[in-house]
Amino acid sequence: MAGLFASRGLRLLPASEPQRRAGRWMLRSAFLALALMAGAAVAQTSNPADAPGGEEPSILPAGNGQEEVFYACTACHSTAIIRRSAFPRQQWDGLMDWMTEKHGMNPLEGDERKLIVDYLAQHFGPRTTPARGRNPFLN
Repeated sequence: MAGLFASRGLRLLPASEPQRRAGRWMLRSAFLALALMAGAAVAQTSNPADAPGGEEPSILPAGNGQEEVFYACTACHSTAIIRRSAFPRQQWDGLMDWMTEKHGMNPLEGDERKLIVDYLAQHFGPRTTPARGRNPFLN
């Protein structure tokens, strides 16, 4: 490249520090723009059922409290976090207080709280099969 310039009587000077910084800034900006476009493309093609708004109550096991749990929980997160959990009733009950205190969840009280905690403890309580016997790709 330098030979091309030299044959025309021009000299290729080394870039100054501000020029190098500007070049790095432009390269980083281009990379960031490319990453953002790729992320947007992935988000547009992802499965809508993966988002909380794309789920339906039937994704949870049928039972008394299914819809109440679905609508109370998916106001903040998908059901995936529920379906992969396995807590005893006391821990589910404690989580209601933790989510209220730490994440601003509307407090659940009285019969509604009992219904939701009972449903979670019944359907997502401690697993009885050993970890080796479970299929990690289910739930």
